[in-house]
Amino acid sequence: MEGQQNKRKRVYSVEPNKVMQAKFSRNYINYLAPALMKIKERRSSIEAKNVENVVKYEVDMAMVFSSQGFAWSNALKLKLQKDGGEGSSRINYQQNDMGPLDFSKKNCSKFEASKILEEKKLVEENEIVDDQLRCLRKLIPGGEEIMCDEQMVSELESYVSCLQMQVNILKCLTD
Repeated sequence: MEGQQNKRKRVYSVEPNKVMQAKFSRNYINYLAPALMKIKERRSSIEAKNVENVVKYEVDMAMVFSSQGFAWSNALKLKLQKDGGEGSSRINYQQNDMGPLDFSKKNCSKFEASKILEEKKLVEENEIVDDQLRCLRKLIPGGEEIMCDEQMVSELESYVSCLQMQVNILKCLTD
């Protein structure tokens, strides 16, 4: 009788990412396919230049509905609702422009000079890390809202993985 009980055990995926990918893909296709069919049916009534914006809006909304529960997803949804499908999100990338260090103190001993150099390198490294985190925050929808660095990195990880899944699904749809 114990052997029969083992037969009825539910088998779960060893990798939770596979479950997440399957759920994301199913939700993404279930939202996007009907939306694209509606666009195709109404294509004659939509201006040619506006079709691209409407498709982009629906692709982004599919991303929102298939990845609910993340801060970036909520922020993207709010942005899309605010823009009404008209605006496209453009990201401004800023180059980190750190100038050369100037440690030309002539009255310092070698020890003092090396200590000053180490302190300035540490400050410079912290500034570089802060600038990089600031740039990463700009990449995530809603990333500029108040959140700790650990949460921001977690949100970035989920956002990038969802973007990768989105690209894979869109490649399959175009083939």
